[in-house]
Formats: sequence, C-alpha cells, structure tokens
Amino acid sequence: MSPEPVPRLKHRFEWLLLQGLLGLVRAGDLTSAYRRVRRLAALGRRLFTSEWAWTHANLAMIYGDHLTPEQREKLATLAFENIFFSYMESIRVHEIAFRDEGVERLHAVHGLGRGAIIVAVHVGSWEPGLKRLGGHVSPTAILYRHANNPLSEKTFMELRAGYGVAFISRQNTREIVRAMQERKVMGFMTDINTREGGVTASFLGVPAQCPPGPARLALKFNTPILPIIATRAGWGEAVFRVGEPIEPQAGGASEERVVALTEAINAAFVPWVHEYAEQYNWLHARWRARPDGSLWRPEQAARANPTPAHPSERVLRLLDGCEGGGVSMVG
Repeated sequence: MSPEPVPRLKHRFEWLLLQGLLGLVRAGDLTSAYRRVRRLAALGRRLFTSEWAWTHANLAMIYGDHLTPEQREKLATLAFENIFFSYMESIRVHEIAFRDEGVERLHAVHGLGRGAIIVAVHVGSWEPGLKRLGGHVSPTAILYRHANNPLSEKTFMELRAGYGVAFISRQNTREIVRAMQERKVMGFMTDINTREGGVTASFLGVPAQCPPGPARLALKFNTPILPIIATRAGWGEAVFRVGEPIEPQAGGASEERVVALTEAINAAFVPWVHEYAEQYNWLHARWRARPDGSLWRPEQAARANPTPAHPSERVLRLLDGCEGGGVSMVG
C-alpha cells in the first residue's frame, strides 16, 4: 500500500480556501444559498477566463449561427451558473428532492444479474444524481478522478460518505476489474477530454477523444450499459432520468467494437444535452484533444463544425425569456 502524500503549503492554503467556500455555501436555507452561488458565478466569469473562452467556443462550434451572439452570451452565462449550482448541490446533496423517469429500466437491468455499467455526462445535478443511483441499486461503485490535493480529497470523500456508493480511483485497475467480476453496478462519466489513450468517436456531431473504458469493460464482461442524467427542475429539485439500455455485441473488445459502442454511448446523450443545453458543462474543453494528437485553441474549435445543430425549442424559449443574460429558468 503506497504511503499517503504529504500535504504541501499550497495544499494547506487551498484547503483553507475550500473550507471558506464550504461555509459560504452551507450557510442559511437552500434558496439563499442558490442566490449567493449565482453571484459567485457572475464573479467566476471574470476570474476563469479560459473556461469562459471555451464556453463560447464550444457553443459556437455546436450551434453556429443557429444562435445569435446575444443568445450565445445568455446561454454561456446560464452554463456558468449551472456549474456553480452543481457544485453547491454536491455539498447540500441531501436537500435535493428527486423524481424519477425511466427508473424501471435500471431495476430491470440490475435484475438480470450481469451487473451494469452506468454512463453519465455533466448535465444538471450530476453529483446528487450519484446519491440517487445508490439509493436505487446496490452495490454500486463510481469511478472518479482522485484530487491532487490530499486534504481536499479527504474533504470531498467525507462529503460523499452518505451517498450509499463506493468510489474507485480511475487509476485503480485492479479494483475496477474486481468490481466488474463481482457484477457490481459501475458508474462512469464519459464526456471527458481524453488526451492519452482515448478513442475517437463523434459527440454532438464533432469528433472527440473519448474514454474507452466503459465500452471495453462492457464488451469484455458482457455487461449492459445504461445512460443516466439528473436534470435540474428548480432550486432544490431534480429529475433522475434513465435512458434505454445499450447491449454490447458479442465477439470481443476489438478496437472497432470499442469505437462503435462508444459512438452508441455518446449518441444516447445528444437529445438530452440539446434539450437541457443551459445545464451542460460547456466550460470543459471537451474537443481540445484531436485525433491527430494536436490540441485545439478555443478560436480553432469555434470555427470547426460545418454542420452545427439547432438548439431545442425549450432552450430558445428559455433564452428569449432571459434578461441581461443572467436570469436562469429557476429561482
């Protein structure tokens, strides 16, 4: 067993800052917390200039001229608010009220006794959605990225202690394989820019470097895949949505089969992302790593898509109802 990393002075400073933010978010009732976090999001747009640039670039790439510059600005603002809301909800996760859609699919797949691979993307209230997942099926394990700061890592895991799920570091290959062999329910976030070891598959109509793990494991262990998201329906309210199961084809985990299954996983989320575009994590440089090994800059990504998608009618109505670019659908 490797020794725990020794906290550095930088880690201690970051941890103190984290504790201050936790205190700010935990104070008062949930509605007042959302209002405070919204103000933090407005400040964040000025501080996180790279994320703001990528938000605009990603929206320009995916929607092109189907959004006016004013609409794109409003949608980018709502996307920033959403990320801040999402992190706040992860701290006050037990206060989020859920309703379910399609959860019978989750129970049906779980009842097959073959385990299940849950795939998700960063939409809406994704962290409370993990707790909701753990409340429906057990045992459940979530693959996650270990924090670089050991003090922050301990805090994050303390916050997650009541989820009813286990967390496995994505570097812990042995534990991942063991969980699959034991036919556990395994959860993966799939919309991650994968610079090394990824496979190329379309996401929202643009080639992206994608994590191959969910597809490879599903093919290797003949495990069904279920796409799941948790969309925000209001302040303190969310909908846990379960999509149609995706069955891996027999024949082994060849690279061709991994790519095809990754395409199917990505495709499952396209309608949801377009329908709830204001709740998607456009801040992430999702398409930065290119199949040829190069890295896009935001201005390159913004011009890259010759066939942009149309925003959903729901999102267009939402943007038409925004004033000043910063009024979200809730609260």
